[in-house]
Amino acid sequence: MDLNIGKLKGHNGASSGGSDVGLVALMGPGTEFEGSLKASSGDVCLNSVFKGKVTSEGTVTVDDAGDVAADLLAHTINISGKLKGNAKASEKLEIRARGVVLGNITTPVLVIEPGGFFEGQCHMPIPNGEHNGVKEEPVREQVAVHEVVGL
Repeated sequence: MDLNIGKLKGHNGASSGGSDVGLVALMGPGTEFEGSLKASSGDVCLNSVFKGKVTSEGTVTVDDAGDVAADLLAHTINISGKLKGNAKASEKLEIRARGVVLGNITTPVLVIEPGGFFEGQCHMPIPNGEHNGVKEEPVREQVAVHEVVGL
């Protein structure tokens, strides 16, 4: 099943990106969905079981109860729950405490809070104009972040 969410075609209002529009899709606990979700504007919050693909010009958040097996493509991605799949954020990807990402990440900015977990490959492209004679070649590393809890 495919869901397209966001501004209506033919809408004459000014187009704004990301969080200026607000929340346009919320899938709460107890909800299961399999398919493709596309939000042309606004934010998407997944706090449920979701399988498939999510595309948004705004922010995609996998909340605490989120159990997502999908590929995510968005401006900003925040992970507090579990993501098994690839994630591509054009601005920033943040793995919050107790967030889990099992898959590959592409983003210019990666933030992993203490307690966050990431296993996969990360590609961080060199921003345009900052090459300074350095040829961009993808560097692929296996990264695992674990928190040790003391007594």
